[in-house]
Amino acid sequence: MNTRIRSFVVPVVGVLFTVIYLLDVEYVSSMRGLDLSWHVMLGYAYENKLQHGTQIIFNYGPLSFIESAVYFERTHSEKMAYRATYLLILGLGVFTVFQIRSPLRLLAWCGLTVLLLLLRDVYLLLPALLLCHQECRRQPGNITQLALSVLLAFGAAFACLVKSNAVFFSVPAIVLASLYRFSIRDYRPVVPFCFVLSVFLLFWLSGQEVSNFFEFLDGYIDVSRAYNEDMGLPAPLVLHIAFFIGAAIVATTLRFHNRLSMVLGVLTLGYLLVAYKMGFIRHGEHPEAAFLALAFISTVQLWSPGGNFRDGNHRRLVAAVAFAAASFVASSALLASLLPHGDAFKGYASVLQHRIRYVLDSKFRGGSSVEAQRRYNVALTQARAAIPFDATEAPIDIFPFEFSLAYASEMPIATRPAFQSYFATSRHMTERNERFLYSRQAPRSVIFGVSPIDGRYAALEDPLALGAYRRLYQVERHSSDAILLKRRAAPLAQSQICRNSQLRFNQLLAIPSVDPDQAVWSEVTVVQSWLGQLLSMLIGHPVVHMTVATSESSRDYRYLREAGQVGFLLSPALASTEAATHFFNGTSRPEDGVRSFSIHQPSGPLPWFDETISVKLCVLSWGAGE
Repeated sequence: MNTRIRSFVVPVVGVLFTVIYLLDVEYVSSMRGLDLSWHVMLGYAYENKLQHGTQIIFNYGPLSFIESAVYFERTHSEKMAYRATYLLILGLGVFTVFQIRSPLRLLAWCGLTVLLLLLRDVYLLLPALLLCHQECRRQPGNITQLALSVLLAFGAAFACLVKSNAVFFSVPAIVLASLYRFSIRDYRPVVPFCFVLSVFLLFWLSGQEVSNFFEFLDGYIDVSRAYNEDMGLPAPLVLHIAFFIGAAIVATTLRFHNRLSMVLGVLTLGYLLVAYKMGFIRHGEHPEAAFLALAFISTVQLWSPGGNFRDGNHRRLVAAVAFAAASFVASSALLASLLPHGDAFKGYASVLQHRIRYVLDSKFRGGSSVEAQRRYNVALTQARAAIPFDATEAPIDIFPFEFSLAYASEMPIATRPAFQSYFATSRHMTERNERFLYSRQAPRSVIFGVSPIDGRYAALEDPLALGAYRRLYQVERHSSDAILLKRRAAPLAQSQICRNSQLRFNQLLAIPSVDPDQAVWSEVTVVQSWLGQLLSMLIGHPVVHMTVATSESSRDYRYLREAGQVGFLLSPALASTEAATHFFNGTSRPEDGVRSFSIHQPSGPLPWFDETISVKLCVLSWGAGE
C-alpha cells in the first residue's frame, strides 16, 4: 500500500473502529441484585438530575449514565452522543500521539479495543495518559499540537466525571505535564486551565449545580477511599506475582536521565499503581482490569519514542507481556461467560457487525431500540414482581442495596444519598445518610433486609443509618426475608450508659447482657502504624477480621475499620431477618445477644496497626418520644 494512502487509511479505520465498536453497551434483561441496582441508579440519577454530593454519593459521577447496562429510552440519544464524543477524542488521541500508521499496530489497537467492551474502566485512564505524552513532545508555537492537547484535556475531564478512579490518575498526570511545560519555559497554563474549565462545563451540562461541585468532589473521593479500604476479596497470589513481573518488565523500559524521561517514567509508574489498585483492590478475585491496563501500558511503551529498549529481545519481551496480559483477560472473559450474548451478541465479531449495522442502517437501529426497550420492560416486570410488600406508603427506600425494587415500584422514591449500604462504611457517608433519615425528605416506608457482602458483620454496613431506623421507624409487616418499616409519628427517646476500655489484638472482650428492648453500641478504634499507612497507599489495606460469640455459636466476620470507629450495633447480632425484626420490635432474643468479641491482626509479619485497641461500649435504651 502506498505510504501516503496508508498514513491516511490506517488512522481513519482505527478511529472509526474505536467509535463504532464501543459506541453502546449491552442492555440486560434484569435489574435485580447489587450491581444492576446501581446501574439503575446511574440512569435514574441522570434522568432526575439528582445532585451528586448531596442527593447521591457514589464513585460514579454525573456522566456515569453512559455506562449503565439498563436501557433508559428518554436519555438514550444523549448517551450515544456523549459516548461518541468521548470515543472520537480517544481514537484521535491514540492515532495522533503515537503516530500509528502501520496495519500491524492498527490490528494491535483493535485487539485491545475489543477487550475494552468488557472492562471499560481502563479506557477512562487513557486520555490523561495520552495527554501527558502529547504535552511532553508538543513543540512551542505549534497550534495543531496545542489543539490536540486541549481536546485530550476535555477527554480527561469527561472521564473524571464518569468514575472517580479517573480522577486519581488524570489530575496527577496533568500536574506532571504542566510541571514539564514550566520546566521548558512554557509558562502559559493552557492545558490545566482547559481541563478545569471542561470539568465545570461538563458538570453543569450534566444537570448539576456548579455551586455544589466541591461537595460532590468531597463525596466522590470519600467513596473511593472507602472502596479501597473495605471492598474486594483477596486475589490468588499467583496473579499478584504475574502482575508484578509484568509491571517490572515494563519498568525496565524507563529511564530517568533527563526531565522528559523522568516525567514519562513517573507517569508510567503511577499508571501501574492505579491499575493495580483498580483491579486487585476493588475487584480482588477478578483483577482482569489490572491486566488489561498492563497490556495497554506495555503497548504504549512499545509505541512511544520515550520507551528505552536495549535491543530487539528487550522489545520482544515487553511485547510478550502485552500479549500475555491481553490473552489472560480474553480467556478469563470466555471462561466466565462474560462475552455478550443474545441474537445480536454472539462473540466479538457479532458485536462489531451489530455496531456497524446500528450506525449505517436506520431500520436496524430502530429494531435494536425496540429490543432494548423489550429487555427493559422484562427487567422492570421481574423487579416489580419481586417487591415483597404491596400497599406501602410513599415515598419509599430499600435497605441494603436493591434500589431497583424502589424504581420498579413506580412510587415516589426517597433514597439515602449513599444508596447502597455495602459502600456506606465511612463517617462521611453514614453521617449523611443518618442526617437524611432525620430530615423531612426521609422515606415513609423502608423495605429492610439483611444482606451483608464479603462475610462482613451486617451492622458495620451503614451503621448510623441502622441506629436511626431503630429510633425513627417501626415494624409494620415482615416476611421471611424482608421487613416493612413505617415511619413513627415521633422518634423514640434514646439514652445510653457507656464505658471505655482497651484491649489488644486477639483478646476477648466480654459484652454485657442487656434486656430485650436494649442494645449494645460499640465504637472501636484500630489505629494504623506509619508503615501500615504507607503500605496501604501503595498496595491497599489488609483484611481485618473479628470474632463474635453468642450463646449459640462463634463466627468470624470481616471487620471494617472506619465503620467500627464511627460506631455500630454490636449486640444483638443481626445475622438474619428474624433477628432484625426482633431488634426493631424491642424484643431481641437471648440467642442473638453477643457475649464477647475480638479483633484479629492481619496474618503476616508486617505491623499494620498499633497493638492497643480502644473500645467504647454503650448500652442503649429507648422509650416513647415526645
